[in-house]
Amino acid sequence: MIEIQTEDKTVTAEVADNILKRALGLSFRTKGKMLFKFRRDTSAAIDMMLMRDSLYLYFMNSEKEVIHAENAEPWYKLPRRLLHRPDENYRYLLESFEELDIEEGEELEF
Repeated sequence: MIEIQTEDKTVTAEVADNILKRALGLSFRTKGKMLFKFRRDTSAAIDMMLMRDSLYLYFMNSEKEVIHAENAEPWYKLPRRLLHRPDENYRYLLESFEELDIEEGEELEF
């Protein structure tokens, strides 16, 4: 677990620190938060195929600044959108079932 400091609060998240956690993320769950740390900037898409509930996605650059935030719906909800990614590459991703009131441009600490 890791503590993530926002501008006005601290949240605790699981770290995707092995290949299984990176592949599944929060799939098959109904609560929780998970932080993904990539070794270099990536454009990897987030797959919502195995999700039953919406996820809030917070993409960050190498300076831990939020460059994109969105509420990603499960693939079965219309209109369908299976993959989610920001327009620019990112280094970190925070997934959460609950909205964390984190805005684009905000810098996080962890």
